[in-house]
Amino acid sequence: MQLSINPNTDEIPELGVNGNKNHKADLSSGSERRVVPIANKILLCSSDKAIEKRWQESLNEVGELAAVSSLESLIKSLKTCQTEVVLVDLELFAKDYRELPASLCQQFPDVSFVVLSPVPNDDEGLYLISHGVKGYCNRYISKALLVKAIELVRMGEVWVGRSLLFKLMNRLSSMASPQAEERGMQGGSADSLAKLTEREREIAQHVGAGDSNKVIARKLDITERTVKAHLSSIFRKTNTKDRLQLGLLINA
Repeated sequence: MQLSINPNTDEIPELGVNGNKNHKADLSSGSERRVVPIANKILLCSSDKAIEKRWQESLNEVGELAAVSSLESLIKSLKTCQTEVVLVDLELFAKDYRELPASLCQQFPDVSFVVLSPVPNDDEGLYLISHGVKGYCNRYISKALLVKAIELVRMGEVWVGRSLLFKLMNRLSSMASPQAEERGMQGGSADSLAKLTEREREIAQHVGAGDSNKVIARKLDITERTVKAHLSSIFRKTNTKDRLQLGLLINA
């Protein structure tokens, strides 16, 4: 699992999947019409028509869209249709957001849920991400950032804000530390980092600080492609699979 920072200060180009036919099916109605299952379907779930429209306009070039307006219709849809990503308006869980993982993530572990909150806060996001949600952001997120979030979630990454990323990494680090001590991993971590070149160590430190590839490239005055090439080498040398594991290694 990779973590991606929501770089609010960065310019992000709009992304899209070419050749997809856009289609909206209102699954919340009493109609028996079913959506044709496809791998890149994105399901939008909000009882607020304005929010639904906003998301649709943002994602109309990213994949095939369908919309539901209640938790009950969402669950019904997930049981009958193949869906890759689901955007969930947290307003549907106004009573207690802690009900969301059991209601959705545990029942449908192969679906990537992106939760959009009317008033995001780190404690709320930390709980949801720690319990299986793949993305957490503001329900009024900009079009460019929403497209970016969906594309990254599709690649197996997790989309969160910068401050939430730090909290999540600290929690995981504190959970892993006792095990690392028992297994004598501290020395192993130092040995892994010692294999890195000076530039690779520099980039690894930026990853540990939560910087995105674009931010790292700007700070070091190199291209993003160069950053990615260095990261591939860093992952191999440190025996880490992604940015999260590397971040934990650095912060340990």
